[in-house]
Amino acid sequence: MAMKARLQDDLKSAMKARDTARMMTIRGVLTEISRLEKEVCRQASDTEIVQILKRERARREETLEFARKGNRPDLVAQNEAEIRVLDAYIPAGVGAEEIRAAIQAQVAAGVNQIGPIMKALKDQFGACLDGKLASDLVKQALAHK
Repeated sequence: MAMKARLQDDLKSAMKARDTARMMTIRGVLTEISRLEKEVCRQASDTEIVQILKRERARREETLEFARKGNRPDLVAQNEAEIRVLDAYIPAGVGAEEIRAAIQAQVAAGVNQIGPIMKALKDQFGACLDGKLASDLVKQALAHK
């Protein structure tokens, strides 16, 4: 089942179950997907939808950090619930060891710049790649070279 159709079905289920946190989170994601589709004038791919989900999760993480600093337990609970909803849709990421192996293969092939290595990693792993982790690992590998 396509990611967007799954989100739409889950929205209907959440509405019937009166699960407000889940309903609002999924509705927000579907709004972002619609916005993207209007910009590019085509249906969003599953890869693009996963990127939206990751971006929405990052926003919740940032808000969660501020809520903890501001001593707002209500916002902490809300954002933690929304993060759990989003995590259910984000595919499992690629492990650090797999990323390191791919980086070593690129370095062994003579690539010694961050940009080309990151592009190769994105091509290889797609939406499952954690860009921040990959960037840190690439920098480490190139620093030790």
